[in-house]
Amino acid sequence: MADAPTTETAGQKKGGLKTAIMVAGMLIGEAALILALMAWLGGEPDVAAAAGPLGDVPAAEDERIVEVLVLDAKLPNAKSGVAYLYSTEVYAQVRQKHADVVADKVQQFYNEIKSEISAVWRTSDPHHFQEPKLENLNRKVNAMLTQRFGADSETDEPVLVKTVIVMGTGFRVDR
Repeated sequence: MADAPTTETAGQKKGGLKTAIMVAGMLIGEAALILALMAWLGGEPDVAAAAGPLGDVPAAEDERIVEVLVLDAKLPNAKSGVAYLYSTEVYAQVRQKHADVVADKVQQFYNEIKSEISAVWRTSDPHHFQEPKLENLNRKVNAMLTQRFGADSETDEPVLVKTVIVMGTGFRVDR
């Protein structure tokens, strides 16, 4: 009787090994079937998909965004009681088709634009100069430049796409 249990456990072990081999074979077969199905349904990549999300149609040259320098100056602010001088550059992002018109307006009205932007700087609160993206200054200058440059006559969209302000750290000047 002692021999009977050993042969049963050996048979169970052999049956367990057969089951594991069959399950592994089925998993490999399923994986091969899924991969074959994906390859068959996927097919070759389309030319439009290979060209990228915009396809192979180039953007119109007139619609390309360019930057026009509006002002490069040192602007003061003494609103906190201490005068600071900020090295500032203001750029107008416009479409290529409007770049010449905007550059001409900037050149023609340079002193007036400088005066308006200087007024924005002089009247701004000191914490506006500490904002990471200068949101308040950008908003004020953008509104002023949008009004100055107007809208496109064909599309009735504003000529100004975006205003970019590049400003250094202010230097104290009244010691």
